[in-house]
Amino acid sequence: MDKSAQLSVDSLVSEPGVTKNDVNQFREYGFVKIKSLLTEEGVKRVREEAARLATTAKESGTEYGSTFNRLAYGLGDTELFQSLYRSANFRDVVLPIIGSPLIATESQCFELSPEKQGFEWHYDSISFRYIRPQDPGYSLWIALDPVKKEDQGGGMAYMPENIFSGRANFQLSSMLSKEVAAGRSVGHISYYLQEIYKTPGFLTDIFEKYKHQDDFKPGDALLFKKTTWHRSDVLLAGDLKARAAVTIRLLDSEARLDNNMFFGETESGGGLGLGANWGRANQATYADRFTDIEDGDLIRDSKFSGFLIQ
Repeated sequence: MDKSAQLSVDSLVSEPGVTKNDVNQFREYGFVKIKSLLTEEGVKRVREEAARLATTAKESGTEYGSTFNRLAYGLGDTELFQSLYRSANFRDVVLPIIGSPLIATESQCFELSPEKQGFEWHYDSISFRYIRPQDPGYSLWIALDPVKKEDQGGGMAYMPENIFSGRANFQLSSMLSKEVAAGRSVGHISYYLQEIYKTPGFLTDIFEKYKHQDDFKPGDALLFKKTTWHRSDVLLAGDLKARAAVTIRLLDSEARLDNNMFFGETESGGGLGLGANWGRANQATYADRFTDIEDGDLIRDSKFSGFLIQ
């Protein structure tokens, strides 16, 4: 990338202002708010790209995301997002916080409205269903509209990982995926687990006591681990008619393909490790790309792997 192109790319991402406190919070809680990740120009460009690809779940022929007003898939493959991944400013924000090289994979847009309430409590099972339970994965959620938790809401709630983590749920999913592969039905497995993790329920009611929430300006972001439990916050009626946000998925550069996990979580729609059966997931195709590597191989060894940030 020549110097003029680099300057153009970095005009979309703010210069990094990561502090030691940010790093420490991320390590302890599993999440950290990043102020003004995108510049005003960056927000404008990302919003336009998301709007171009946005559709309803019904229009795209899937039940996944039906609790959102509109969704956009495939953003990570666009020229704009590929440019963001290559931005020196982007690299210099995420790498110091996470502390290891990353692979930028897929990206989506989720748009809430007062009539569509988003996802209930979950961890990022379906977005990282093709890597081993122990492989780190991260989500970077970027607000494109203002979020005021004491006004209209519309942001997210998240559980500190030092209180409760989804790490064991990924391990549980790995075990249960073997059961599904052996012929045991997803429905039979879910029957025994759904009382523990259902929303509303005993466990998720307790989550509400420990949840964290933040206000966000357009361009502010939340970086969190794949094991961080979180949910959408209701967008109340008011001046803001819809709230859009994009989510960028990032893998540790040492992450490896796990066909067993991929099979089990695909059959359950990403709910195997939390007692939910949302039906076979056909809406996300990123993991289907890795036809040139074998089970256990490094994701980065695939020619279809995402951009390496290092």
